[in-house]
Amino acid sequence: MISEANIDALMNQGWPAAAKTELDGWLVRRNAGVTLRANSVLPTKAPFDLDKALEYVENLYLAHNITPSFQISPAVQPSDLDAHLEARGYTVNNPTLVQAAEISDVLAKLPPTAAGMNIHATPSDDWMDLWWSIDGRGGAAERSAARQILARSRALYAVNGQPATAIGRLALVDDTAGLYCLAVDERFRRQGLAQAVIGSLLQAATTSGARWVWLAVVEANEPARALYERLGFRTVSRYHYRVKA
Repeated sequence: MISEANIDALMNQGWPAAAKTELDGWLVRRNAGVTLRANSVLPTKAPFDLDKALEYVENLYLAHNITPSFQISPAVQPSDLDAHLEARGYTVNNPTLVQAAEISDVLAKLPPTAAGMNIHATPSDDWMDLWWSIDGRGGAAERSAARQILARSRALYAVNGQPATAIGRLALVDDTAGLYCLAVDERFRRQGLAQAVIGSLLQAATTSGARWVWLAVVEANEPARALYERLGFRTVSRYHYRVKA
């Protein structure tokens, strides 16, 4: 199974920011403010001077008109960083579970893949249209910045129908795969399309040598958690963001 420390690195590779500044063991990510993951600090090692590191991060983000934010997981360094951020006025955002499973186990629990599901190496315009209509925040500039995030790592893109009714993205990192951007048009929900997307992506990933799949699900999203539990996913880590008020 994937370790807590390794899962942070895998997720970072699966959703890479445009700019990354290494600060004494911290990875300070920036991506024009588009998506919280790509505009937060991944604190993998403890800096020598915590107060100076925090000041540097806050000044750097504010200079780029980005709200200072940190991704806090069980592997965070220093281990009491969450308490330090709370004392500086940072609030908790998006408590999230990270879950993983063996791809073969998930495929064994899924129904046969439905016809009409197409897999591509890049996101089509139809794919982007559906994703942005559900999860997008902002206008054309933000959409372009988001598309650039997708293009920075190797991935597979599933799309059902034209125009798209269901989509998903599977980042390929070493012998693992990360499920992102699973979305179904609200007019076509409860028809098994989410499972069809997952199955199509995982089946395609097996040809690339991927053995494990991971995903992140917001802790409060009970319907999604129920689906993933049925498919054999188990929680291997968790994280939340600390965002400066």
